Amino acid sequence: MGTIANDLNEIVVTVTSPDGRVQGRAESLQYLTLRFLHDSYEGYYRHRDAAVLAHQLGRAATLMSTAYQKARREVMSAHDFERSSVLQPPFHSRHREYNERGLKITAQGGSPDGEIRVTTTGLLDFDVRIRHDVLDRLGERPFLQLADQAVHHLRADYQRVHTELRRELYLKYQGRER
Repeated sequence: MGTIANDLNEIVVTVTSPDGRVQGRAESLQYLTLRFLHDSYEGYYRHRDAAVLAHQLGRAATLMSTAYQKARREVMSAHDFERSSVLQPPFHSRHREYNERGLKITAQGGSPDGEIRVTTTGLLDFDVRIRHDVLDRLGERPFLQLADQAVHHLRADYQRVHTELRRELYLKYQGRER
C-alpha cells in the first residue's frame, strides 16, 4: 500500500452504458475517456437517435462516477480515514452542511457551440443533451471531441461551484468549533 495520494491517483474505473454500446473510463478523475464499442456510433448515426445516445451517455457518466466514488471510499477506508454516514454523521456542523449541500451542487458544461450539454447534480446524476442535428453532421471522432470538450467544461464548472461552497462554509463557520 502506497501513500493515500498515490493510491487515489491509481484509481481506474471502466464502465459500459446500459445498452452496452458506450464505454467510459476514469483514471483518477484526471483522465476521462469515452469510446463507442463495436462501431456502435454508426448505429446511433444511422438512426439519428440523439436522444437515445444522450441518455446512454448520461447513464454511463453516472455509472462511472458511482464506480469512482466507491473505489475512492475503499482507498480512504484502507488508509483508516473515517467515513461519515447517516448513522454516524460528521461531528462538526460545517462538515454536516457540506455533505448535505454537496449532494445538491449543480454544474454545467458544454461544447463550444452548445452541440452537447452536460449537467450534473452532486456528481451523482448526469443529464446529457445533444442538439438534434449533431448526428447528421458529425462522424465518431468529431463527436467524441465535442463530448470531451463538454466534459472538460463540466469539470471546470464543478470545481468552481465546489470551491465556492467550501469557501462559503469556511467563512460561515470560521472561529466556531461546531
